[in-house]
Amino acid sequence: MLYRLPQEFGSFPGMCVRRTGKSVLALFKLVEHQAKAEGFLTENTLVFILSGSKHIHLPEEEIIARAGDLILLKRGTYFMSALLPEAAGAFQGLMLFADDHILRLFLEEMDNIRKARTNIPMVLPCSEQLVMVRNSIIDYMQHPHDNTRKLLELKIQEVFLLLLSGPHRAQVLAFLHHMLDSSSENLTLTIREHLLKPLSLQEYAALCGLSLSAFKREFAKIYNAPPKKWINEERLKHADYLLRNTQKNVNEVADECGFESTSYFIKQYKSQYGDTPKNVQRAKIAIF
Repeated sequence: MLYRLPQEFGSFPGMCVRRTGKSVLALFKLVEHQAKAEGFLTENTLVFILSGSKHIHLPEEEIIARAGDLILLKRGTYFMSALLPEAAGAFQGLMLFADDHILRLFLEEMDNIRKARTNIPMVLPCSEQLVMVRNSIIDYMQHPHDNTRKLLELKIQEVFLLLLSGPHRAQVLAFLHHMLDSSSENLTLTIREHLLKPLSLQEYAALCGLSLSAFKREFAKIYNAPPKKWINEERLKHADYLLRNTQKNVNEVADECGFESTSYFIKQYKSQYGDTPKNVQRAKIAIF
């Protein structure tokens, strides 16, 4: 199962969640190590590490953020884990899921944007000023009042203003541009990276920085096919390869190819190939 954050934060105990406009802020604590797990960040996200360490597991490397660091993450799927401090204590973090409207306002005011072509999350040390703003955000979240929502929205903007005023300005600008990149190149890269994830067309569109209608239109221009049909066929091609060339069972193949329902996968596979996945596996065994 692919957890979608921040939507599913309500199911986690001990979570302090506040909303301001379309932005979401979440303050959380873990008293046990969090094992490596995959989650889908549905919004562009900033993570302040308060204590312990956050590990982001990429295909070719592992990025570690420690207490006092800030992580910038583009919306998408990530394998992450969290470790408690070496001394006694809990892992604590503050996540800011930023509304795209806020990010676009910053980019519109900047005329020297460097384009970035990397999906690697950015980890920055927090300045004293950033720490002060971070702590004030936490205080507002823990002691809400009538104007908390408006104040939190201003604080999110203050975080970005400080990032764009510091020594990492060029990097942050490039990363912001990448977060909101809606080019054809970004669309093809995003589809390739997330093809086997159980995402809806709306979620693919958001990943590409497009509305659903714009995503369908741009996708058809590039692939000469409707996105749902093309994505489904590509997943089924990979599933057929796994069924014929590995020992994975039908449930494992369905899950690996982005089908959250095994029964739906079986139905789609039979429609595409004229036989059930199980029969294909049996035929393979009979041959050998």
